[in-house]
Amino acid sequence: MISTAALSVDVDGLPVGYYREGHGREIVLLHGASGHPETSFPHLLDEVMKSRTAIVPGYSGSSLTPLPEGELTVDLLAEQVLGVLRAAAHGPVDVVGFSTGAVVGAVAAAKEPGLVRRLVLSGGFAHYGHPWQRLFTRTWRRLADLDANTFAEFTLLHALSDGHLDTLAPRDRLMLRSGLMPSPGMVALVELVSRLDIGAHLPKITTPTLVLGNTRDQLVPLRYAREFHEAIPGSAYAEIDSGHLAALERPEELVAHIEDFLG
Repeated sequence: MISTAALSVDVDGLPVGYYREGHGREIVLLHGASGHPETSFPHLLDEVMKSRTAIVPGYSGSSLTPLPEGELTVDLLAEQVLGVLRAAAHGPVDVVGFSTGAVVGAVAAAKEPGLVRRLVLSGGFAHYGHPWQRLFTRTWRRLADLDANTFAEFTLLHALSDGHLDTLAPRDRLMLRSGLMPSPGMVALVELVSRLDIGAHLPKITTPTLVLGNTRDQLVPLRYAREFHEAIPGSAYAEIDSGHLAALERPEELVAHIEDFLG
Protein backbone atom coordinates (compact mmCIF):
# COMPACT_ATOMS: atom_id res chain seq x y z
CA MET A 1 0.00 0.00 0.00
CA ILE A 2 1.06 3.61 -0.57
CA SER A 3 2.30 5.31 2.58
CA THR A 4 3.77 8.57 1.23
CA ALA A 5 1.91 11.83 0.69
CA ALA A 6 0.72 12.75 -2.78
CA LEU A 7 2.88 15.02 -4.93
CA SER A 8 1.64 17.29 -7.70
CA VAL A 9 2.75 18.77 -11.02
CA ASP A 10 1.01 21.46 -13.06
CA VAL A 11 -0.11 20.27 -16.51
CA ASP A 12 -1.95 22.84 -18.63
CA GLY A 13 -3.16 24.68 -15.55
CA LEU A 14 -4.36 21.64 -13.58
CA PRO A 15 -2.58 20.19 -10.54
CA VAL A 16 -2.03 16.53 -11.46
CA GLY A 17 -1.49 14.40 -8.37
CA TYR A 18 0.76 11.37 -8.14
CA TYR A 19 2.57 9.12 -5.71
CA ARG A 20 6.20 8.07 -5.84
CA GLU A 21 7.40 5.37 -3.48
CA GLY A 22 9.96 2.55 -3.31
CA HIS A 23 13.51 1.98 -4.51
CA GLY A 24 15.03 0.73 -7.75
CA ARG A 25 14.02 0.87 -11.40
CA GLU A 26 10.92 2.96 -11.97
CA ILE A 27 7.53 1.53 -12.92
CA VAL A 28 4.39 3.56 -13.60
CA LEU A 29 0.95 2.14 -12.70
CA LEU A 30 -2.14 3.65 -14.38
CA HIS A 31 -5.53 3.09 -12.76
CA GLY A 32 -8.90 2.58 -14.42
CA ALA A 33 -12.15 4.53 -14.29
CA SER A 34 -12.86 3.87 -10.61
CA GLY A 35 -10.51 6.78 -9.95
CA HIS A 36 -8.76 5.51 -6.84
CA PRO A 37 -5.01 5.32 -7.54
CA GLU A 38 -4.34 4.69 -3.82
CA THR A 39 -6.24 1.40 -3.80
CA SER A 40 -6.41 0.26 -7.44
CA PHE A 41 -3.49 -2.15 -7.31
CA PRO A 42 -3.96 -4.59 -4.40
CA HIS A 43 -1.00 -6.98 -4.02
CA LEU A 44 0.58 -5.73 -7.27
CA LEU A 45 1.84 -2.51 -5.70
CA ASP A 46 3.40 -4.33 -2.76
CA GLU A 47 5.09 -6.78 -5.12
CA VAL A 48 6.59 -4.23 -7.49
CA MET A 49 7.85 -2.03 -4.66
CA LYS A 50 10.02 -4.87 -3.36
CA SER A 51 12.53 -4.05 -6.09
CA ARG A 52 11.23 -0.96 -7.88
CA THR A 53 10.13 2.62 -7.45
CA ALA A 54 6.41 2.89 -8.16
CA ILE A 55 5.05 6.09 -9.72
CA VAL A 56 1.25 6.20 -9.55
CA PRO A 57 -0.42 9.15 -11.32
CA GLY A 58 -4.02 10.11 -10.74
CA TYR A 59 -5.32 11.72 -13.92
CA SER A 60 -8.46 13.89 -14.09
CA GLY A 61 -11.47 12.07 -12.72
CA SER A 62 -9.38 10.46 -10.00
CA SER A 63 -9.25 11.33 -6.33
CA LEU A 64 -5.96 13.21 -6.92
CA THR A 65 -6.71 15.49 -9.87
CA PRO A 66 -9.68 17.76 -10.63
CA LEU A 67 -11.70 17.62 -13.80
CA PRO A 68 -11.00 20.25 -16.46
CA GLU A 69 -13.53 22.98 -17.16
CA GLY A 70 -14.06 21.71 -20.69
CA GLU A 71 -14.63 18.23 -22.10
CA LEU A 72 -12.57 15.35 -20.79
CA THR A 73 -10.48 13.75 -23.55
CA VAL A 74 -8.06 10.85 -23.68
CA ASP A 75 -5.38 13.15 -25.13
CA LEU A 76 -5.70 15.40 -22.08
CA LEU A 77 -5.31 12.40 -19.75
CA ALA A 78 -2.29 11.16 -21.71
CA GLU A 79 -0.67 14.59 -21.45
CA GLN A 80 -1.25 14.54 -17.69
CA VAL A 81 0.50 11.17 -17.42
CA LEU A 82 3.36 12.42 -19.59
CA GLY A 83 3.63 15.50 -17.36
CA VAL A 84 4.05 13.24 -14.33
CA LEU A 85 6.72 11.19 -16.14
CA ARG A 86 8.69 14.31 -17.01
CA ALA A 87 8.48 15.53 -13.40
CA ALA A 88 8.97 12.30 -11.48
CA ALA A 89 10.86 9.80 -13.64
CA HIS A 90 14.53 9.54 -14.52
CA GLY A 91 14.71 8.37 -18.12
CA PRO A 92 12.39 5.95 -19.93
CA VAL A 93 10.14 3.97 -17.58
CA ASP A 94 8.05 0.83 -17.70
CA VAL A 95 4.32 1.62 -17.82
CA VAL A 96 1.57 -0.78 -16.73
CA GLY A 97 -2.01 0.34 -17.43
CA PHE A 98 -5.33 -1.20 -16.44
CA SER A 99 -8.66 -0.72 -18.24
CA THR A 100 -9.00 3.00 -19.00
CA GLY A 101 -5.44 3.34 -17.71
CA ALA A 102 -4.35 0.93 -20.45
CA VAL A 103 -5.99 3.18 -23.02
CA VAL A 104 -4.35 6.29 -21.57
CA GLY A 105 -0.99 4.51 -21.38
CA ALA A 106 -1.22 3.47 -25.03
CA VAL A 107 -1.92 7.03 -26.14
CA ALA A 108 0.92 8.37 -23.98
CA ALA A 109 3.37 5.87 -25.51
CA ALA A 110 2.23 6.81 -29.01
CA LYS A 111 2.75 10.50 -28.27
CA GLU A 112 6.12 10.26 -26.49
CA PRO A 113 7.82 6.90 -27.19
CA GLY A 114 11.09 8.15 -25.75
CA LEU A 115 9.56 8.31 -22.25
CA VAL A 116 8.33 4.69 -22.18
CA ARG A 117 10.75 1.73 -22.13
CA ARG A 118 8.16 -1.06 -22.10
CA LEU A 119 4.37 -1.11 -21.97
CA VAL A 120 1.96 -3.61 -20.38
CA LEU A 121 -1.75 -3.09 -21.07
CA SER A 122 -4.39 -5.12 -19.19
CA GLY A 123 -8.10 -4.88 -19.96
CA GLY A 124 -7.55 -2.21 -22.60
CA PHE A 125 -9.57 -1.48 -25.74
CA ALA A 126 -9.22 0.46 -28.98
CA HIS A 127 -12.69 2.00 -28.74
CA TYR A 128 -16.07 1.48 -27.15
CA GLY A 129 -18.19 1.92 -30.24
CA HIS A 130 -19.55 -1.55 -31.04
CA PRO A 131 -23.32 -1.96 -30.43
CA TRP A 132 -22.75 -4.07 -27.29
CA GLN A 133 -20.34 -1.46 -25.93
CA ARG A 134 -22.64 1.47 -26.67
CA LEU A 135 -25.58 -0.26 -24.97
CA PHE A 136 -23.44 -1.06 -21.96
CA THR A 137 -22.19 2.51 -21.45
CA ARG A 138 -25.69 3.97 -21.96
CA THR A 139 -27.04 1.68 -19.25
CA TRP A 140 -24.07 2.35 -16.98
CA ARG A 141 -24.36 6.11 -17.35
CA ARG A 142 -28.14 6.10 -16.84
CA LEU A 143 -27.78 4.15 -13.59
CA ALA A 144 -25.51 6.88 -12.22
CA ASP A 145 -28.43 9.32 -12.50
CA LEU A 146 -31.14 6.93 -11.31
CA ASP A 147 -29.61 5.04 -8.39
CA ALA A 148 -26.05 5.31 -7.09
CA ASN A 149 -26.23 1.98 -5.24
CA THR A 150 -27.45 0.14 -8.33
CA PHE A 151 -24.69 1.79 -10.38
CA ALA A 152 -22.09 0.46 -7.94
CA GLU A 153 -23.62 -3.02 -7.91
CA PHE A 154 -23.86 -3.09 -11.72
CA THR A 155 -20.18 -2.08 -11.93
CA LEU A 156 -19.12 -4.73 -9.42
CA LEU A 157 -21.08 -7.44 -11.26
CA HIS A 158 -19.16 -6.67 -14.44
CA ALA A 159 -15.76 -5.91 -12.92
CA LEU A 160 -15.39 -9.36 -11.32
CA SER A 161 -16.01 -12.83 -12.67
CA ASP A 162 -19.00 -14.61 -11.18
CA GLY A 163 -16.76 -17.28 -9.64
CA HIS A 164 -14.56 -14.77 -7.85
CA LEU A 165 -17.47 -12.67 -6.64
CA ASP A 166 -19.06 -15.77 -5.12
CA THR A 167 -15.93 -16.40 -3.02
CA LEU A 168 -15.90 -12.95 -1.38
CA ALA A 169 -17.06 -12.42 2.17
CA PRO A 170 -19.98 -9.96 2.56
CA ARG A 171 -17.65 -7.40 4.15
CA ASP A 172 -15.26 -7.59 1.17
CA ARG A 173 -18.11 -7.20 -1.32
CA LEU A 174 -19.35 -4.16 0.61
CA MET A 175 -15.91 -2.56 0.61
CA LEU A 176 -15.51 -3.06 -3.13
CA ARG A 177 -19.01 -1.75 -3.78
CA SER A 178 -18.39 1.37 -1.70
CA GLY A 179 -15.39 2.21 -3.88
CA LEU A 180 -17.53 2.07 -7.01
CA MET A 181 -20.12 4.70 -6.13
CA PRO A 182 -20.59 7.21 -8.98
CA SER A 183 -18.44 10.22 -8.10
CA PRO A 184 -18.40 13.13 -10.61
CA GLY A 185 -14.96 11.99 -11.72
CA MET A 186 -16.02 8.41 -12.31
CA VAL A 187 -19.11 9.52 -14.23
CA ALA A 188 -16.94 11.79 -16.39
CA LEU A 189 -14.64 8.84 -17.16
CA VAL A 190 -17.62 6.63 -18.06
CA GLU A 191 -18.81 9.34 -20.44
CA LEU A 192 -15.31 9.53 -21.93
CA VAL A 193 -15.25 5.76 -22.47
CA SER A 194 -18.62 5.94 -24.26
CA ARG A 195 -17.15 8.16 -27.01
CA LEU A 196 -13.57 6.97 -26.95
CA ASP A 197 -11.69 5.80 -30.05
CA ILE A 198 -7.87 5.65 -30.05
CA GLY A 199 -7.56 3.72 -33.29
CA ALA A 200 -5.45 6.46 -34.90
CA HIS A 201 -2.91 6.32 -32.06
CA LEU A 202 -2.32 2.57 -31.87
CA PRO A 203 -0.36 2.07 -35.14
CA LYS A 204 2.09 4.77 -33.93
CA ILE A 205 3.18 2.78 -30.87
CA THR A 206 6.81 1.66 -31.27
CA THR A 207 7.41 0.75 -27.61
CA PRO A 208 7.65 -3.01 -26.93
CA THR A 209 4.14 -3.84 -25.71
CA LEU A 210 2.37 -6.72 -23.98
CA VAL A 211 -1.43 -6.81 -24.18
CA LEU A 212 -3.21 -8.93 -21.56
CA GLY A 213 -6.75 -10.15 -22.15
CA ASN A 214 -8.95 -11.56 -19.38
CA THR A 215 -10.96 -14.61 -20.39
CA ARG A 216 -13.88 -13.89 -18.01
CA ASP A 217 -13.92 -10.13 -18.55
CA GLN A 218 -17.44 -8.67 -18.72
CA LEU A 219 -16.36 -5.03 -19.13
CA VAL A 220 -13.89 -5.64 -21.95
CA PRO A 221 -14.84 -9.04 -23.41
CA LEU A 222 -11.97 -11.01 -24.88
CA ARG A 223 -12.63 -10.15 -28.52
CA TYR A 224 -12.04 -6.47 -27.75
CA ALA A 225 -8.74 -7.25 -26.00
CA ARG A 226 -7.63 -9.23 -29.06
CA GLU A 227 -8.69 -6.37 -31.33
CA PHE A 228 -6.62 -4.01 -29.16
CA HIS A 229 -3.56 -6.28 -29.49
CA GLU A 230 -3.93 -6.64 -33.26
CA ALA A 231 -3.97 -2.86 -33.67
CA ILE A 232 -0.59 -2.37 -31.92
CA PRO A 233 2.28 -3.29 -34.27
CA GLY A 234 4.48 -6.10 -32.98
CA SER A 235 2.72 -6.37 -29.62
CA ALA A 236 2.85 -9.59 -27.61
CA TYR A 237 -0.36 -11.09 -26.26
CA ALA A 238 -1.35 -13.33 -23.36
CA GLU A 239 -4.55 -14.22 -21.54
CA ILE A 240 -5.38 -14.58 -17.85
CA ASP A 241 -8.30 -16.66 -16.59
CA SER A 242 -9.89 -13.75 -14.75
CA GLY A 243 -12.55 -11.10 -14.75
CA HIS A 244 -11.72 -7.48 -15.55
CA LEU A 245 -9.89 -6.86 -12.26
CA ALA A 246 -7.03 -9.31 -12.74
CA ALA A 247 -5.01 -7.43 -10.10
CA LEU A 248 -7.61 -8.58 -7.58
CA GLU A 249 -8.54 -12.00 -8.94
CA ARG A 250 -5.20 -13.35 -10.23
CA PRO A 251 -2.47 -11.15 -8.73
CA GLU A 252 0.33 -13.76 -8.80
CA GLU A 253 -0.31 -14.65 -12.43
CA LEU A 254 -0.53 -10.98 -13.39
CA VAL A 255 2.75 -10.16 -11.63
CA ALA A 256 4.44 -13.09 -13.36
CA HIS A 257 3.38 -11.82 -16.81
CA ILE A 258 4.54 -8.30 -15.97
CA GLU A 259 7.91 -9.35 -14.59
CA ASP A 260 8.60 -11.78 -17.45
CA PHE A 261 7.92 -9.10 -20.03
CA LEU A 262 9.67 -6.21 -18.30
CA GLY A 263 12.73 -8.30 -17.48
